[in-house]
Amino acid sequence: MNAILKLRSPLVLLFTAAALAFSMATSCTDDNGKVIVLPPPGPDDNPDTPTNPDTPSNPDTPGGGETGTLCTDIGQTPIVLAYFTEYTETLPEVTLLTHINYAHGRFANPSTGDGGIVITESKKAPISEVVALKKKNPKLKVCLMVGGWGGHADGFSMMARDAAKRTEFCQSVKALLDKHGLDGIDIDWEYPTQSADGETGCHPDDTKNFNLVLKELRETLGTGKIISFASSSSAKYVDWPTAMKYLDYVNVMTYDMGAAPNGHNSPLHKSSLFNHRSWDESVDAHVKGGVPKNRMVMGVPFYGKAEKNPSESTKIFDYSVRYYEIPDILEKGTYKGKALARKVYRRWEATSMVPYLVDDAGKNVLSYDDPESVGLKGSYVVANGHLGAMFWEYRCDTDDHALLKALVKAIYGKDTVLE
Repeated sequence: MNAILKLRSPLVLLFTAAALAFSMATSCTDDNGKVIVLPPPGPDDNPDTPTNPDTPSNPDTPGGGETGTLCTDIGQTPIVLAYFTEYTETLPEVTLLTHINYAHGRFANPSTGDGGIVITESKKAPISEVVALKKKNPKLKVCLMVGGWGGHADGFSMMARDAAKRTEFCQSVKALLDKHGLDGIDIDWEYPTQSADGETGCHPDDTKNFNLVLKELRETLGTGKIISFASSSSAKYVDWPTAMKYLDYVNVMTYDMGAAPNGHNSPLHKSSLFNHRSWDESVDAHVKGGVPKNRMVMGVPFYGKAEKNPSESTKIFDYSVRYYEIPDILEKGTYKGKALARKVYRRWEATSMVPYLVDDAGKNVLSYDDPESVGLKGSYVVANGHLGAMFWEYRCDTDDHALLKALVKAIYGKDTVLE
């Protein structure tokens, strides 16, 4: 490692929520009540024909090109969205949130992709109580997240390639949204045409079939429900010009782009220390693929990444470290109640605008985000004209919501999203 930059970045951006402006269509049905979705430009409007992801969008069009505007009421903007899982034991603080994606919805039969969707709920924060928080924040939108990393996405590929299963999936989603009073669905299929860790189902036609799922899902749900998609930071795997006809926005997973010792989890800009993807490059890839900036919700990790398979002699942390564990690491020298194997120190990489921890030898042992870097990411969202920010996941923050408060302050310029 050539250099370790210790001090905080001198660049602090101050913006207000008024910098974002969004336009929505006034009607999305014809005289017969049929859903109308505006098409993207270009001669090819066939959802079965993937477009070339390397084809550049119109550089003169803000956001990288018009891909149609849906008239779904997506709720308050800028978006501050929490992924809230069944592992969380406290209700979310909805004065700090505009949207919640409740996880996880999964296939009843993941090996075959049929049988509909089932929801795994938190025992102490069931979905009904989360939806009831709209009394505290009437503008809050609560959506169901379906899928997840690795094997949790099993079922998507099998469902998408079969017409009867696609219909069953869409009808099951509609029934769950209606039953629980939910505002939409977030599809977390990681990743069409590829197998992630533990995942068994993929097919070369996944990208094409995903278009068919989105089309039927929009026809089934109409324009009264949100449809979003959690996208890889690479922007691969999706035919964006077609998909954006049916999606309201894209939750860009601008994290897991690197890990200690050879990278940063979520660098804002290209690192001077490590050679891997950054927020800037992920945004560029999505724009090039056909996703306007103002329909991207950028992803902030509330966790850090250590070395994946360290030797016993070099291991200090687990592979994933939640932010609420960081204060004890830095202030007490403990992790999960035990003394650290070696001392660690906070460093700041001014180029990529993220902190990381090093040992006495200067080795990167944990890449993570803290209130400073999260605040800079929030400022980036506003300055870059994005729809908002989301984070994985709610339970990883401190009890006093240190990261979430930093995000809200940067995006809204105040300590709450409430007007």
